[in-house]
Amino acid sequence: MKVSELVSLRLVAPDMKDWELKDTLTKLRQENLVQEVVVLPTNVRRAKQLLAPTAIKIGTVVDYPLGSGTVAKKAFEAGHAFQEGADFIELSVNSYTLLEQATLVAQLEDTLRGIAVTWGEIRTRVAAEQLTEIKKLAILPRMRELGWKCLVLDEGASVADALHDAETFSFDGGEKLQLQLNLTEASTTVLRNLVKNGVTRVGVEDLGDLDLSAELG
Repeated sequence: MKVSELVSLRLVAPDMKDWELKDTLTKLRQENLVQEVVVLPTNVRRAKQLLAPTAIKIGTVVDYPLGSGTVAKKAFEAGHAFQEGADFIELSVNSYTLLEQATLVAQLEDTLRGIAVTWGEIRTRVAAEQLTEIKKLAILPRMRELGWKCLVLDEGASVADALHDAETFSFDGGEKLQLQLNLTEASTTVLRNLVKNGVTRVGVEDLGDLDLSAELG
């Protein structure tokens, strides 16, 4: 696997200017740097236009960043994102809701199943800072019960936390659960260590000096 196949470029800063978005996406289109990019919901259509006709997938965030919205809010935002042209979405879910509110989660699962079948891939995002070690161990069987295939954790700038979580989830995630960790930025060495621990995707806010053609093993 190459770096370009692992990283997901995240352009979700609320203060990003339109010219910054345009310049970044234009460069991605011209140089075909990555396989996917994540933008804010308001920028999905714009990204779709700027990246055409490349095969770069466009994702967006739903109920971001807290994940505390109602089922109806999540469903509306998810459906709208796909209608705007998103290939996949990261749906934020509050950890308390996921682990403690079974009825609400069942309603959410029923709603998401229909949306996913009709439109596309849905990844489940949980803020890592919401998770104690006990919750991290509890969240995996919960994900499997629901049949949710991809867990996304925001790690911020903490590479140490990302490596720790990769090790934690590698022991219990199983082959069917995909784990994505989002970092502010990462080196090739960090990416290689994350891959060794079963991480299937790494979101970064800045490609920095990454050698996108480097092999990760």
